Amino acid sequence: MPRQIFKKCVIAVAGPLPGQLTVENLAQWTRLRKGIFSSDFDEFVTHLLCTREQFNKRVPRVKQALKRGKRFHIVHYDWFEFSAVQEKKQPEKEYSMRVLLAKQKAREREERRIEKGIKDEEKFVNTNLFHIYTDREFFSYQIDITRDDTGLGELGQRYTMCLWESDAKPHLYQFAAKFLKRKGDGQPTYYRPSPCAGKWRDEMNHFIAFFQKKTGVDWEDRVVMQKTTNTEYFQYTPPAGGKPVGRRLRHSHEYCLQINAELRGLPWPPKEEKSEAMMDMTQGGDILAIPGGSDEWEPETSAEMRNDSLVDENMDTSEDETPSSTQDALDDEKCEDESTNDDPDKDTDMETEIPSPSGLEGDEMKEQPLTSSSDDSTEGSTSQQVGDGHTTPTSLASDNTSCCSMDTGAMVPDEISDPRFYEAVRQALKFPVPN
Repeated sequence: MPRQIFKKCVIAVAGPLPGQLTVENLAQWTRLRKGIFSSDFDEFVTHLLCTREQFNKRVPRVKQALKRGKRFHIVHYDWFEFSAVQEKKQPEKEYSMRVLLAKQKAREREERRIEKGIKDEEKFVNTNLFHIYTDREFFSYQIDITRDDTGLGELGQRYTMCLWESDAKPHLYQFAAKFLKRKGDGQPTYYRPSPCAGKWRDEMNHFIAFFQKKTGVDWEDRVVMQKTTNTEYFQYTPPAGGKPVGRRLRHSHEYCLQINAELRGLPWPPKEEKSEAMMDMTQGGDILAIPGGSDEWEPETSAEMRNDSLVDENMDTSEDETPSSTQDALDDEKCEDESTNDDPDKDTDMETEIPSPSGLEGDEMKEQPLTSSSDDSTEGSTSQQVGDGHTTPTSLASDNTSCCSMDTGAMVPDEISDPRFYEAVRQALKFPVPN
C-alpha cells in the first residue's frame, strides 16, 4: 500500500508531460497516495506540474500561475515522479520553477551590467573593473556640485565627480566627471582628462584642479568657503551629521565650520533646536518647572516628617517623666561642665541650684561635706560618706552622672528619700575626687 505522501495536495498540470505521465496515470497515482488530481486550474490547486520548455514559453496556465503570486508551487514534473518512486514527498524548493526564474533573472541582470560597463568604457569608466575610491577616513570620492543657471533657464545643473580605483592590484586610478544640463536630463556628457588609468597622485591632481575650476574654491577650503561664492560658480555641500568630510582640510573641521559661520554671518556655536521631548511637552501644554533651575528635583519633606524623624522610637514620652524646660537648661549646663572639666586637677567655683524633687518639695537641702574614708579605701578606689555612715563608691556616683544628666526630672524611688544623697551626688558632679 503506497504511503499518503500527497495528502492535502491538489495537483494539476500545465500541459502534456513526457513518458508515462499521462493525465490518467497522474490521477490514479495521486489518488493512491491520498492526493487530489484536478483537470482544471482553479484557486484550490497547490502544485502545478510543468516542463522547462512550457515554463520558458509561458504557456497560458504558467502565465496565470505567475499572476496569482506565490500562494502555490510551480514545480518541475520530476518532483512528482521522484516523490512517487521514493514514497517520500520531496522538498518543492529543489524543483521550483520560481527559483529557476530568479536565477535566470540574475543572469540577465549580470549580462546587462557587463554590457553597460563595456559601453561606459568608451566615454567614462568600465564599472566592471573599477570602483569608487574611499580614503582612510571612509570618505567616498564621488561628490556632486550643483548650480542654477537662470540666464539660460537651466535649473539643477550638476557635475558628478568620481575618482575610480581598480579592482585588481596594484591599484590604478582614474578621474572622470559626468555632467547633466538640467534636472532629469537623460543625455549626460562626460569629461575624462586621462585616456587610461594611472597613478593616484596624477588622477587626484586632476580631481582637485577640476573642483577648483568649477567652484572657484580650493579643495582644502571646501568646508570654509561653502555657500560663500557667487551663483555663477557651482556649489558644493560637504556631508553633515557626523559623516566623514575627507582629508586635506585647511584647518580642523570644527574650526572650518566656525570660520564659515563668521563669513556667512551665522551665530556660532549654532543654536540647537529644541529636542523632540521638549516639543512634545510644549504641544501638550504641560511643562514641568524644576525649582531653583536645577536639573534634578526632589520633593520637599513636610515638617511633620522632619519632626518625626528626630523623635527617638525608644524614647518614653509619658507626661510624668518629661522634664520641664528649666530642668533641660540645667542638664545642658551640667553636660558642658563635664566636657570642659576633663582635667581632674582643675575645679570650678560655679554652683548650680538643683530644684528639689517633686516628692521633697518644701524641704531645705543642707550641704554635707564630703569625707574620704581612708580605712575603706583600696588601690585605685575612692568612697564617699553619705548620711549615717553609709558609703557610696565614687565609681557609682560617676555612673549615676550620665543618668542624672540625661533625666534629672525622673521619679525618685521611695527607698532613696534622704536629701543628703542628692547633695552628695551634686558635689560629686561639681567636684570630682582625684585618683
